[in-house]
Amino acid sequence: MEEDMFEIRCPCVTPEVVLKASGHVDKFTDLMVKDEVTGDCHRADHLLKNFLNDILAKDAKITAEKKKEILTDLASLDEFTGPELGAKIKAYNIKAPDTGNEVSEPYPFNLMFATTIGPTGLVPGYVDFSPIAMIQVWL
Repeated sequence: MEEDMFEIRCPCVTPEVVLKASGHVDKFTDLMVKDEVTGDCHRADHLLKNFLNDILAKDAKITAEKKKEILTDLASLDEFTGPELGAKIKAYNIKAPDTGNEVSEPYPFNLMFATTIGPTGLVPGYVDFSPIAMIQVWL
């Protein structure tokens, strides 16, 4: 509890208009890559991050220039666009971690799970997995 805030239990489904206004519908996405053989999906930024951290942890023989490049890439993970992330994955020759298979180009995956609600089933909504939300109350 905070000043002017009250904890409530949310509905399991939230109307689209609410989440559209908050920006979740348009911007709540991650870039994913898919194992070309098995179809398993991986977050592209996590795949690159884990690969680069492994290089830093295991390869004591990397040059200072290469280490600087890796550290720059790690610091820039959140700013990479899909094509930039794809180029880095190709440049480092990163494969699917479990299988060693090639991975697809990064593609956006919206983390909001759409459904329809209302008596007609025509109102768009999204499944809300957070059981608690905060709302402002006017006292």
